[in-house]
Amino acid sequence: MKRWFVVMIAGWMIGAGAVAAQEVQSTEKISSRLQADMVAADTASFTVWIYFTDKDRSQGAYRKAAGVLADRARLRRSDIPTDWYDLPVTAAYCDTIAALGGEIRRTSRWMNAVSARLTADQVNRAADLAFVRLIEKVLVLSRPLGPEIPSLESQILIDSADYGPSYTQVHMLDVDSLHRLTIPSADTTVPLNGAGVLMAFFDTGFLLSHPSFDSINVLDTWDFINDDATVDDNQPVDEQRDHGTAVLSAAAGFAPGNLIGPAYGADFILAKTELTAQEFQIEEDNWVAAAEWSDSLGADIISTSLGYNDWYTYADMDGRTAVTTIAAEIAASRGILVINCAGNEGTNSWHYIIAPADGDSVVAVGAVDATGVIIPFSSWGPTYDGRIKPDVVAMGSGVRSAYYQGGYASRSGTSLSTPLISGSAALMLQANPVLRGKPDLSKKRLTMSANKYDNPDYHYGYGLPDMVLAAGFGLKIMPVGPITISVFRDTTIVFNALGPTTPTVVFQSIDLPPEADFVNLGDGVATMSFSLRTVGGGTYRVTAHAGSYADTLEFVVTGTGSGDEVSVGPNPFADSLRVYFGGEAS
Repeated sequence: MKRWFVVMIAGWMIGAGAVAAQEVQSTEKISSRLQADMVAADTASFTVWIYFTDKDRSQGAYRKAAGVLADRARLRRSDIPTDWYDLPVTAAYCDTIAALGGEIRRTSRWMNAVSARLTADQVNRAADLAFVRLIEKVLVLSRPLGPEIPSLESQILIDSADYGPSYTQVHMLDVDSLHRLTIPSADTTVPLNGAGVLMAFFDTGFLLSHPSFDSINVLDTWDFINDDATVDDNQPVDEQRDHGTAVLSAAAGFAPGNLIGPAYGADFILAKTELTAQEFQIEEDNWVAAAEWSDSLGADIISTSLGYNDWYTYADMDGRTAVTTIAAEIAASRGILVINCAGNEGTNSWHYIIAPADGDSVVAVGAVDATGVIIPFSSWGPTYDGRIKPDVVAMGSGVRSAYYQGGYASRSGTSLSTPLISGSAALMLQANPVLRGKPDLSKKRLTMSANKYDNPDYHYGYGLPDMVLAAGFGLKIMPVGPITISVFRDTTIVFNALGPTTPTVVFQSIDLPPEADFVNLGDGVATMSFSLRTVGGGTYRVTAHAGSYADTLEFVVTGTGSGDEVSVGPNPFADSLRVYFGGEAS
């Protein structure tokens, strides 16, 4: 049995076809995987997704759907209208399924489905219902132990008076520099620590009595295993609080001299979704339910470290197949920044990233060591359809974190690098409120600030983010590699700059090729269109500025002749005409 890490932690819109109504014969409504299980008859009952054909799309239904959102959710979605995904599942459909005698587990408005425990006979009867579109097996996710077992430290080696042993993991992202800054708020200033940003974590459970959580601001909790509000108990086993405690503390712990996470001042909602007693497994309907819960409460960021068993193939890592990936993309379409670990599969036969890290809108996080070198266990890209993954990396070896039995430990894995990125992203959102509800722009800033943005690969992705730059406290024009063109060929170069969101970045031309047409498009983008007249080219410069920040970029253009071109110019001509052969004038 294989197990893969998943981290949730945003906007491609899932096509309505993924859940839209379609007429099929009842014999075709049961998926082949579920049919095979029913024939094998290994169990008396099956946990299944039952997808419905339609919803109530009346104006009243839309008004009611908008009315159940929390104020924070409405604020985050101020530019995102209420749509089909917000409409509730038709209650009469749910009642009919319940009347078959099965147990309904979860109801998903995003999937327009319910998950239920049904016998084979009940599955067949459900397939005969006209409003049922598809019945599929609910799959099981799992979170394996990381490559290193946590070990309690006998003494604290102070790297910094405040950060202690957690200094390196935050300094690599330049988070300690952000913590020294303040930003305006109303008539005062506030520290840059994630204040006002709502983060959602899904995990095994959380030892909230740990000293590193003494000042944490938890707004809401829900246990999706036991259906209660308690996420810090040790049910069903004491280890239930292990992984979640470590992950949350890496992002939000605050114990000067021991541990300081990037977003220690943020607000949190915590979901207990993983049943440690059953091989660290979580069924995907819990994941979807927790994501919808987070959306309704107004979460700005979702971050988690989960995984899946071996029913997927690499071909399924296409951003549109796995249920958790579909849910993560819908969450992004609601304005939530979803951050997901790439996985710990780099050294085994799978070695690729895992769902929902394959989502186009999802920030997939890999792991590097304290020197910035990729750790072999960190899962690789690309996605099956060829996209760069992971997106970014952070320290994932020997990460300082809280230990569920007390004290602190060093943990390794992409599920520890992920909360470092998630907490850092909270600082970026706090500093730039305009980014809230715009996960696509947030993801772009993270990747553009990273140290391999101009040379990404399938191990590091775009590399290690510089959070000072991502948060807008600086300005950088993205590198442009050497440009080689044939003379008299029209060429366009696109320049991108990363700087403050307010004021916006403005490009200026300084020293450009002759007759270049330079256009500042705004929002840190400019284009230069030109054609060289002679072989040779030169070194040119452009500048950008935003407020007090400025940057200058030099780039090299080399002109070559193709050897088989004839060009005539100028056109129109006055008293002379020149003919160019392969770029050479005669």
